[in-house]
Amino acid sequence: MNSEINLDNYDKPLDFNINRLATSLQGLSPVIPIRHRLSERFTLGFRENFSELPLSTTRPRNRSNWTQHTSFAIMAAAKSLFLCCTFEVMGRLDAVIETTSENPDVVLLAEWESNPHSVFGVNNELEKLWVGANKHKVADAFLFTYCAHDNFMDFVKKVVEFWQGNKTTRAIGPTLFLTAVVYQRTQATEQFIFLRTMEIDSDKVSLWHDISFVDLSDYVACIRGI
Repeated sequence: MNSEINLDNYDKPLDFNINRLATSLQGLSPVIPIRHRLSERFTLGFRENFSELPLSTTRPRNRSNWTQHTSFAIMAAAKSLFLCCTFEVMGRLDAVIETTSENPDVVLLAEWESNPHSVFGVNNELEKLWVGANKHKVADAFLFTYCAHDNFMDFVKKVVEFWQGNKTTRAIGPTLFLTAVVYQRTQATEQFIFLRTMEIDSDKVSLWHDISFVDLSDYVACIRGI
C-alpha cells in the first residue's frame, strides 16, 4: 500500500482500512467511510482557540492585540491537526495551511482583517482567497473579521454575492469559511457579543452554532437586532 499521505487520503479512511473492516463485518453490518474535512476541523479548532482566551471585551481593539491573538489561534489550530502553517506567502496571503508530506497539499488559505468592509475590491482579501483557492484542486478558504451587529447581515450578503458570483475552474469550487466576531458599540468601546461561522459554497450557505461571549439574555437581544 502506498505510504504517501496526501490530501486525498489525509482526512478520510484509507481504502485498505475500509475494505478490511467491511470484510471483517461482512453479513453483520455495512461499513461507510466518513470524511471529516480538514478545513472544517481547522475552523472548529480556530473557534475553540480564539474563544478560550478572548481579547478583552472592555478595552478598544487595536491592530497589534487582535492580530497577535488571531495568529495564535490560527497556528494552534493547524498544529493540533499536524498541519504546517506559513504566514505571508503566495501573494502575501496572511496564512497558508498545508499538509506536512514531502510534496505538501494546500488545505486552506486564510485571511483576517479588522475592518470587514475593506475585504472587497481588487487585490483585497476576498479576491486573494478566491484566486488562491482556485489554483489548488481541493483547497478551501478562511476569512476572519469583526463586524458591528447593525451592519452584519449586509456584510454577509455582500460576501455571499461575491463568492457565489464567481465561476470556478475546479470540478468542485472552494468553500469559504466566513468567521466573524459580532460586536455592539457602546460609548467607550465595542463589546464582543458572539462568534459566528458560515460555510459558503457555490450553491448554499451552511450556518454553524454561535459561540456567545455574553449572558444569554444579551445574546438573544443582539441576534433579534441584526
